[in-house]
Amino acid sequence: MQQDLTAQKQASNTVKSQSLIIMGVAGSGKSTLAFRLAEQLGWRYLEGDDFHSPEAKQMMASGTPITSEMRDQWVGLLCTALQECAAKQQSAVLSYSGLIRKHRERIRQAAANPQFVYLQGSAELLAERLAQRQNHFMPVSMLQSQLATMESVEQEVDVLCLDISQSVQELMLQVLVKTEQKL
Repeated sequence: MQQDLTAQKQASNTVKSQSLIIMGVAGSGKSTLAFRLAEQLGWRYLEGDDFHSPEAKQMMASGTPITSEMRDQWVGLLCTALQECAAKQQSAVLSYSGLIRKHRERIRQAAANPQFVYLQGSAELLAERLAQRQNHFMPVSMLQSQLATMESVEQEVDVLCLDISQSVQELMLQVLVKTEQKL
């Protein structure tokens, strides 16, 4: 019986692609978690920062928030990548900030069977993590801007909210359990 369920689940995995969208402000650990999940699941990893233009990265590195137009273009590129994955029936894990509700809606429309994971934590913990990061364009000074821009996920039923004070392993386990429930 258990073997039958396992075989069924494996068969459904090959047919039904899925998208995990790991979101949160800078320093929340979204890239680390998304990369580890993609590796564990054998899914394609999409790093949201890789889709920013050099100009956008320069602006953020200097402490200037990107414009609405730049953010719209960036989200469009993310949607295209997710649509390409869906067309190939390829499951994917995307890490991106997810600050704005209308952008999350665009991602929802582009992604195959999306499950959002919102990594939340105190401003103090986020700032501490940002201060420890090396070789990243996002300075600690941008944190307050991101926190102020982050729109509520309330009433978005496909968003799993997790506390970043937990270990990466604990976060992974919670996301994997939620992912299994959707299959």
